[in-house]
Amino acid sequence: MNLLEKLNEKQREAASQIDGSILILAGAGSGKTRTITYRIAHMIENIGISPYSILAVTFTNKAAKEMRERVENLVGEVAKSCTISTFHSFGMRLLRMYAAEVGYSPNFTIYDTDDQKRIIKAILKGQNITVNGNKLTERELISIISKIKEEIKTVEEYSVMNKQIIEVYEKYNRSLIESNAMDFSDILLNTYKLLQNSSILEKIQKKYKYIMIDEYQDTNNLQYKIIDLIARKSSNLCVVGDENQSIYGFRGANILNILNFENNYKNAKIIKLEENYRSTSTILDAANELIKNNKSSKDKKLWTQNGKGDLIKVLVCDNARDEVSKIIDIIKENHQNGIPYKDMTILYRTNMQSRVFEEGLLRYNIPHKVFGGISFYSRAEIKDIIAYLSIIVNPQDELNLQRIVNVPKRKVGEKGIEKIIAFARENNLNLLDALSHIKDISGLTATGKEKLSEMYDIIKELKDLSYSETASYIVETLLDKIKYIDYVKETYDDADARIENIEEFKNSILELENVVGVLRLSEYLENVSLVSATDDLEDEKDYIKLMTIHNSKGLEFPIVFLVGFENEIFPGARASFDEKEMEEERRLCYVALTRAEKKLYLSHTAIRFVYGQDRLATPSIFLKEIPEKLLDVEVKKERLYFEDDEFSDTRHSEKFKRFEKKKTEINTKNTIVIPDDVKKVLDTLGFKIGDKVKHKKFGLGVIKKMDAKKIYVQYVDETREMAIILADKLLTKLN
Repeated sequence: MNLLEKLNEKQREAASQIDGSILILAGAGSGKTRTITYRIAHMIENIGISPYSILAVTFTNKAAKEMRERVENLVGEVAKSCTISTFHSFGMRLLRMYAAEVGYSPNFTIYDTDDQKRIIKAILKGQNITVNGNKLTERELISIISKIKEEIKTVEEYSVMNKQIIEVYEKYNRSLIESNAMDFSDILLNTYKLLQNSSILEKIQKKYKYIMIDEYQDTNNLQYKIIDLIARKSSNLCVVGDENQSIYGFRGANILNILNFENNYKNAKIIKLEENYRSTSTILDAANELIKNNKSSKDKKLWTQNGKGDLIKVLVCDNARDEVSKIIDIIKENHQNGIPYKDMTILYRTNMQSRVFEEGLLRYNIPHKVFGGISFYSRAEIKDIIAYLSIIVNPQDELNLQRIVNVPKRKVGEKGIEKIIAFARENNLNLLDALSHIKDISGLTATGKEKLSEMYDIIKELKDLSYSETASYIVETLLDKIKYIDYVKETYDDADARIENIEEFKNSILELENVVGVLRLSEYLENVSLVSATDDLEDEKDYIKLMTIHNSKGLEFPIVFLVGFENEIFPGARASFDEKEMEEERRLCYVALTRAEKKLYLSHTAIRFVYGQDRLATPSIFLKEIPEKLLDVEVKKERLYFEDDEFSDTRHSEKFKRFEKKKTEINTKNTIVIPDDVKKVLDTLGFKIGDKVKHKKFGLGVIKKMDAKKIYVQYVDETREMAIILADKLLTKLN
């Protein structure tokens, strides 16, 4: 059977190139996953390469699952012998085998962002850490810690280090090790450390002779080094990616990994996949014209046989309420014409933009779901249960033990917990083992001691059962023994909704067991720790999907609404002063456009309510980079919407007059009229539109408009959209 006959010419060329270094530049919608899976199947079925020697790595559980299933459909059960996983799953597999080499026990726990915040908060205990006079948040400290690890630096080498940060970094890592826990960056860092052991590296290299990396443009420095070490012996490395879809620089992704592939791997073969099977030519032409403004683009040009399709519709809106109303009108009209809700998706630059759309969809009773907000596994009731399960598997996990020591209520306050911790430290015990000596700990109530002793017995009993019973059995038994449902009913006003979440949690485990058979608790926890924001996206359910553009990557939708297409939102304000940031914002826009299959709507407003006040809004500069011939720009109508309701189209309405007055006030707010003699100074200084400037009070800005007596500046750090300033005294032109 010649599997490759089912591929197009370029896909076939990519799939048949097996030996050596290969870079497959796969444009959006060009059949990347199909090419990868057929390549693996071709290696096994047609060439006779052992599946044991194939390693394929991607970034999400969903992508890995899809890849695995497709290969199995092509070559059968033999495909199960391939290693197809995410970077983190692959690293965890190695670390479970060789945990002792990096100072851990094999039953280590994975801590998520919430867990990291709790550790940082405990370390800080109210003190503030500042860099250049700016207070660092817990999230910013977590980001610094991750960057240090992912760039394989010592804490002292990192550029923003001060003594306080060094102290936090060291205490943070000590806390993890004491709890036999790793964060997500540790999984990669410790995998890299393992591979520094020559005997372990040799075993891995001997096993994996053919390596494939998906979404190569998203790899960070640490992932690059891990793969480079494994592939160094066989030199059979195939990477697949699209430099135009590199949108995770803020997470540490290094676009240079894909841009410099030919330099890093000599004699590398480059193959471009440019035929798009997803979108209309109108959408692709818009994306091509946009991305060619990036210096980092490798001159791919998407094309399709799908036909021209509809023009891209630009919705010109008065304000956010108007934007929501117009989009809901289109959704309702489409649905009445037989288009299911699941075919329509709302994309936005930041999560905060989702609220007004959620409210609007709720008002009209339109089914919808938000992806990437508070994830299912971040809800308090689910975190409580997972904390118990983590302790059952890893008794050293002190962070999770502290979370649930008083859940359900056991009459143990913070001081009581401090006494238990002190006893554990004095006697060289972990917190769980300290509970077995609860009678010897002074300062606790008799009731508290009794309930903590019961909790210890339950955890120990369930730990023994976890070696022989399934994960679902352990969860059911746990909830029953600690009477958690009763606790939820007594504690929360929205108890019914939380209980539904718990039932859904139990169902998710049963579903997984139906697929894999016997599922042990440790295996389940490893799986759930790597769930991504869109892994639970269900295509068969009929609802509107709302998500950030970042979360939409890798997905496709028949109809896309890209909302808030305005400067300051998309691109963000700071991109105006940083070419690299602007290029990444443009790549993000490219990703957004290429999610659409048939219809694409871009919406922007004249006024945007931000930070407690109305601000003038301007259409995104990216809109100007799309040729007008591809756009259907809505003719402005005098149809305006307010918080309470809509009013008629007449210009004589009192509400309309008030709205016009408010627009005038916003336009003239903070206006300083520049006299003719100052205008001469402006001419002398040589200001022009697009100049980057600095204002003594408002900071950095860009000149957006000039007239005979005024300069309009858009500031980075000002809440005002536009201010007008005295140029000769307050404004400096930046070189």
